[in-house]
Amino acid sequence: MFNFLKILDNDIRDALLVQLRNLWTHTSTAIEGNTLTLGETAFVLEEGLTISGKPLKDHEEVVGHAKAV
Repeated sequence: MFNFLKILDNDIRDALLVQLRNLWTHTSTAIEGNTLTLGETAFVLEEGLTISGKPLKDHEEVVGHAKAV
């Protein structure tokens, strides 16, 4: 883990790590053509649900990337 995160309150640290995961996942998959927005990416990762009208491959790609990170 990043050393500077150790001095933060646990809730703040956890929130920052979630934001980092969401932003990194969205940016990386968007470069490859994923159509999910940052908000949709966060929703998929946090709720485990799909977005109506979006390709299933985009959801699978986002979940797979987040697990890899």
